[in-house]
Amino acid sequence: SSWISWFLGIKGNEYLCRVPIDYIQETFNQMGLEYFTETLQVILNPGFDSSLDWVFGDEEKWYGMIHARYIMSERGVDNMRQKYERCDFEVCPKLSCRQKALPEGPSDVCGKSNVKIFCPRCNDFYELRSDTQLDGAMFGTSFSHNFLAQWPNLRPQPPLDVPR
Repeated sequence: SSWISWFLGIKGNEYLCRVPIDYIQETFNQMGLEYFTETLQVILNPGFDSSLDWVFGDEEKWYGMIHARYIMSERGVDNMRQKYERCDFEVCPKLSCRQKALPEGPSDVCGKSNVKIFCPRCNDFYELRSDTQLDGAMFGTSFSHNFLAQWPNLRPQPPLDVPR
């Protein structure tokens, strides 16, 4: 299998979607991302074997950065919509809410913080309950808002505060 299949199969990486090879190879999408040619070769290698192949260490970071760009594209938002509708992400931890949540990065800088979940009903961010330790930069700070702007029909109604 490929490096991408291997990487996406690691526990905790189920929040990520598969970035198409043609998107990765497009020079425009790589603009501004620092990498070595070897890093890209490992990511694009269709016959990657984790027990044999050499890994340079920047592959995860680089894939995360291209992922953050991809999920802002039309195809990427649609892939994330499918994951959202399947409830691949966590739900709001508030028992009174339990709305499907979206992944969000508190920072666009690699290594600064882990991904959190955003509840579109409560309009708040929460720590993940699972043992997922994904870098928040793999989603960026504006993914959930861009997602809901492109799919307004998926925006839930705000909670009803019923006085007691």
